[in-house]
Amino acid sequence: MVSTSTFYQLNYHQQADLLIQQGTFLQTRHEGNFVIDLYELQDLLIEIFYEEENEEPVSVLAYNTNEKLKTLGKGKLKPRLTIKNSEDPIHKGSYAA
Repeated sequence: MVSTSTFYQLNYHQQADLLIQQGTFLQTRHEGNFVIDLYELQDLLIEIFYEEENEEPVSVLAYNTNEKLKTLGKGKLKPRLTIKNSEDPIHKGSYAA
């Protein structure tokens, strides 16, 4: 099992090899001037930050899945989708961003 401390002891090439061999890509998001790829690796969540304009990697962050989920605890998450309330049955329950 890979821990956060073990993962950080690897150099970038070893981290990349491990993610390619054993990791699962989850999503990409944009934050400010960064593109962030999220991977799952056993019990870790790995975020790789890239500069948006040239896609150069600038940072790698590893979180224990349980630790990360605790930081997203009750009251800290805000849904992006809301349910429209409409009397028209065609629209009832449809989603809007």
